[in-house]
Formats: sequence, C-alpha cells, structure tokens
Amino acid sequence: MKKTLFIIIFLAIPSIAHAAGGGEAGSHSLLDWLFRIINFAVLAAVLGFLLFKFAKDLLVKRKIEVERLLKEAEETKFAAKKRLTEIEERIHKKEEEIKAILEDARMRGEREKTLLIEEGDKVRQRLETHAKGRIEQELKKAKEELHKEAVNLAVELAEKKIKKDIGNNEQSSLVEEYLIKIGGNRS
Repeated sequence: MKKTLFIIIFLAIPSIAHAAGGGEAGSHSLLDWLFRIINFAVLAAVLGFLLFKFAKDLLVKRKIEVERLLKEAEETKFAAKKRLTEIEERIHKKEEEIKAILEDARMRGEREKTLLIEEGDKVRQRLETHAKGRIEQELKKAKEELHKEAVNLAVELAEKKIKKDIGNNEQSSLVEEYLIKIGGNRS
C-alpha cells in the first residue's frame, strides 16, 4: 500500500510543478512537448504497472477460480457418467429380468398347453372307451332282445303251423305221449 501511495505522489509532482510554472502564454517549444510526452509516458507506465499488478492478481484469482470450476465440472461430469453407467447397467439388468420372466411365462404357457392337450386326450380316450363299451353293451342287449323275439316268433309260427297241420286228436295224443315220456300218466 505504501508503495502505491509513493508512486501516485511521484506521478502527481510533475503535474503540480508544471501547473505552478509561469504563464508563458504562447510559447510551445519543442522542450515543452518533450516534457509533456515524457510526463504522459511516465504516467502511462505507472498506471500500466499498477493496473497490470491489480489485473495480474485478478487474472490469477480468476484463473484459479476457473480451474476450480473446471475441476468441479470434470468431477460432476465423471460422477454423472458413472451414474449414467450405473443406471444403464440397472436398465440392462431389468431388461434381462423382463426377458427371463417373459421366457419363463412362455415356457409355463407351453407346459400348461401341453398338459391341457394331454389331459384332453386322456379324457377323450376315456370317453371313447366308455362310449364304445356302452355301444357294445347296447348292441349285445339289442341282439339278445332280437334273438329272443326271433325265437318267440319262431315258436309262435311253429306253434301255429303245428296247430294247423295237426288236428286236435293228434295234438291230444302227442301231449299224452310227451307226458308219458316225462314221467306222468294222464288218465
């Protein structure tokens, strides 16, 4: 701070000395222009030095701040990339889990379909077997009934024919003969 104050006073003295000078109104000599140029150069150099010193400090601080911000940005970028990678990995794992679940569901569906088809085939076979058995029973029963009816009709027809062919006297003698054969006497 003392150094800065000294420089300001040093620069102000030539201006004060010049202002205190006599009032030569019209004379602008080459020497006068030379002093003005030197005075301006010294003033510009001192101001440049001071401004450079302050500007240098400001630029150094700004550089440090920018470097810190860049470092923070890099760290944030790295953290964001890491987080993105983690999220992408989680998404990939979830997609794999979804694929596995869908595949498992498809496999279960196929197994269920196969089991249902097999069960349906078994039920169909049982029903066919049962139906065939019932049909055979009904057919056998119908054949037996037809046979009985045919026998009854044959007996009736034979009886009618015999009655027609044989008279009452012959019938009585045949009945007696038959009864004698089986052990009974009809008198």
